[in-house]
Amino acid sequence: MDDRPALLLSIDFEDWHQLVHRRVGRSDWNRPYPEFERQTQALLDLLDQLGARATFFLLGMTAANYPELVRELVSRGHDAGSHGFAHVRVHDQTRTEFHADLARSVETIEQLTGSRPVAYRAPAFSIGRTTVWAYEELADLGFRCDTSQYDSPRVRDRLGAIPRAPYLMRLESGRELWELPVAVWSSVPVGGGAYWRVVPMPVLRHGLEAVGEDNAFPMLYFHPYEFAPEPLHASLPPNPTGKQRLTAATRAAWRNAGRGLVARRLRTLARDYRLVSYDQVHDDIARRYGTRTRALSPQGVLV
Repeated sequence: MDDRPALLLSIDFEDWHQLVHRRVGRSDWNRPYPEFERQTQALLDLLDQLGARATFFLLGMTAANYPELVRELVSRGHDAGSHGFAHVRVHDQTRTEFHADLARSVETIEQLTGSRPVAYRAPAFSIGRTTVWAYEELADLGFRCDTSQYDSPRVRDRLGAIPRAPYLMRLESGRELWELPVAVWSSVPVGGGAYWRVVPMPVLRHGLEAVGEDNAFPMLYFHPYEFAPEPLHASLPPNPTGKQRLTAATRAAWRNAGRGLVARRLRTLARDYRLVSYDQVHDDIARRYGTRTRALSPQGVLV
């Protein structure tokens, strides 16, 4: 029996090139990019080496571009969740638009994997105080888990009083939905993303240990580009403006900085932790935290 503590491992399955080329106005932004295939293969091989399983939050438009990669990650034992379809922040959509985007992602994922996703993460963790209606839409479409809460200063309009451990949200409709917050320790986000490339490793380790005192399943999140075998590079459209040049340059520079640290740090932590998917430990979470219910007010405060 493996008695190492667990870390919930999640991957936002989105193509960096697809997103940045859309932002800088390339007309062919939605085509498949070979770099993404190499990034994902490097990530999948690393997870195999570590004996790790992850929940992949599939962005619908990316999944549609790489159906074989989606089938491969599922065949390797990973869990498929939803990251929406078009990577539009929730607060930039109406409720009707959000429902349509979410339903489209569910249909795409079900077609590719044969199963409906039950776990969701909003683009840029964008379910906030003004968009708590999104949880009712998730419940309507059969989701049982959300992981859109990250108590990071970079996330605008965050819900109030976010616990560190999993909890059942009781919605205004009376339905319940599990929330698995991304790990934050003493206001320091230690759950992944860019913080894993700038925060010193001793701080990350200490923070995860501290979070683990209250939460037996701290949540980590990463992206395929953070495991890229080669540096990221954005291509500009013909006759680019100064703003387009600046956007491409700054995004490439920021995403390349410290990029190789993520895989090395994950290898280090895998010696002391089990890296598991949400699907693997759902029953354990329910047994341990099933009585931890929080009501979500219409104002976005947990009580």
